Amino acid sequence: MNRFIEKFRSERSVFFKIGILILLYFGANVYFAFATDTYATFSGGFLSSAIDMTTRNGRPIIGFIYLLHSLSGLSNESFYTISSALALVFLAAAVWLYQRILAKYQLGENTRILLSFVAIANIFIIEYFMFIEKCGFMLAVLLNIAAVYCAESFFASKRFPYLIALQAFLILVILTYPGTIALFVILSIPFALNHSKNLKAYIQNLFCIGLSYVFSVSVDLLAFKFIFKSSRISYSNDLVSNIETVIRGAIEYAISTFDILPRFLFLTLTAFLFAAVVISAFSHKNKFLYILNAFVISFAALVFSTATILQGSGWWSTRTTYPIASVAGAFAVQLFLSFPSIPAQCQKARLAQRLSLLAIVILLVCQYFSFNKIYIDKYKLNALDAYRCHYIGQAIQDHQEVTGETIKRIAFYKDHTPTYSYPDLYAQGDLIVSALTMEWSDLLSINYYLGTSYEKAVPSDSYIEYFASKDWDQLSQNQFIFDGDTLHLCIY
Repeated sequence: MNRFIEKFRSERSVFFKIGILILLYFGANVYFAFATDTYATFSGGFLSSAIDMTTRNGRPIIGFIYLLHSLSGLSNESFYTISSALALVFLAAAVWLYQRILAKYQLGENTRILLSFVAIANIFIIEYFMFIEKCGFMLAVLLNIAAVYCAESFFASKRFPYLIALQAFLILVILTYPGTIALFVILSIPFALNHSKNLKAYIQNLFCIGLSYVFSVSVDLLAFKFIFKSSRISYSNDLVSNIETVIRGAIEYAISTFDILPRFLFLTLTAFLFAAVVISAFSHKNKFLYILNAFVISFAALVFSTATILQGSGWWSTRTTYPIASVAGAFAVQLFLSFPSIPAQCQKARLAQRLSLLAIVILLVCQYFSFNKIYIDKYKLNALDAYRCHYIGQAIQDHQEVTGETIKRIAFYKDHTPTYSYPDLYAQGDLIVSALTMEWSDLLSINYYLGTSYEKAVPSDSYIEYFASKDWDQLSQNQFIFDGDTLHLCIY
C-alpha cells in the first residue's frame, strides 16, 4: 500500500495535467444527450440492447456492460452519466499508460503527455463521445494501449509472456469494439523501429505486430461466422472499387476532416510532421530505416484503419476510421524517440522537434474549439428535436379535439430534399443527426418526448409521391395529413 501511495505521489503532476486535458476536451460532453441509437436502446431496454450488442454487433464486452446496468435497476438516463464518467477515466488511463511507455526514453513530462494525447485523443475520437456506449469505446482504446505497452516490452526484452499478454489484450479489443484495433498497429510501429538495430530486426518486429493483428481479426471473423451469426460483416469482391473508395476518401477527409478542423489544416500539419521526421532522419546513423518507417506508418494508417472499407462492409466516418487520425501523433512519437537527447551538432533534429511541438499545439488548440462547438451543437439539436416532437404532439392533440378521432399510428415521409440536421449546426458524417430523420429513431423519439405509444404505419405510395414534390425548410402544418387513426408526417 505504501508503495502505491509513493507511486501516486510521484505521478501527481502527470495525473493532474492529463486530467486537465481530458476535462478541457471532453468534459462538456458529460451532460445528457441523445444519439439516434439511444432512443432504440431506451425503448428496447438495456437487456434487449445487451443481446443485440452481442449477437448483431459482435461486441460482447459492451453487451456485458449493458447487462450489468440492466440488472442494477438504475434508470436509463443514469447510464449516460455512468458511461460518460467511465469514458473519461478510461481515456485518461490510456493517455497515462502511453506516456509511461515514452517515459522509458527519457522524454520530458510535458512532451510525453502532449505526444500521448495527440496520438490517442485525435480529432476523430469525438464521434465515440456522441454515443451512449462511449465507455465501451474508450475501454477498447485503453486495451489497445495496453497491447502497445506489451508490444514495446516484448521488443525490448524478447520475453514471450509479453507476447501472450499482447494477444490477450487484442482479443479483448476485438470483443469490445474491433474498429479501434488499427490504433495498436499505428502506435506500436515507432517502438518497432526504436528496437531495431538493422533491417532484419525491423522486419521481425513489424511481423510481430502484423501477426498479432491478423490473429485477432481472424478470431473476430470466426466469432461472427460461428457465434454471433451477424449480418454486420459483409464482403465485396470488387476490390478495385473498394481501393478507389479508400483513396478518394483518404484524400477528401485528410483535407476536410469531416469539417472538424479548417480545410487543409490537418493535412498540412501532418505533412509537416512527416517532413520533420524525414529531414531529421538524415542526422541519424541509420537514416534509411528511419525514413522507411515514416512511410510504413503512413501505409499502416491508411490500410489498417480502412480495413472494413477494403473488405466491403465499412464506410468513411470518423468512428469507423478513427485510428487513421493518429498518424500525426505517430510521426511526432517517432521524431522524439529517434532523438531523446540531441547532441549539439544535430541542430536540424532539435529544430524539427521544436517545430513539431508547435504544430501539435496548433492542432490541439483548433481541436479544442471545434470539439466544444460540436458538443454545443449536439445539445441544440436535441433541444430542437424535442421541440419538433412536442409540435407534432400538439398538432395531434388539436386534431383529436376537433374531430374526436384518436391517432394511433404515424407514417413517415421525406420531402424532395430532406436535411439531417438544422440550419447553422454541425452537419457532417454521423456526429449530429436529427432523430426524426432516421427510420430507427423517428417514431421512438416522438414516443419518448410525448410519453406515448404510437405505432409505425406503412407509408402510402400516393403520399410518398405527394410529399416528394414538396420542399420545405421549416416546420409547417402542411406536413401533417390526418387520415382516420393515422398521421401521415413529412420530415423536411
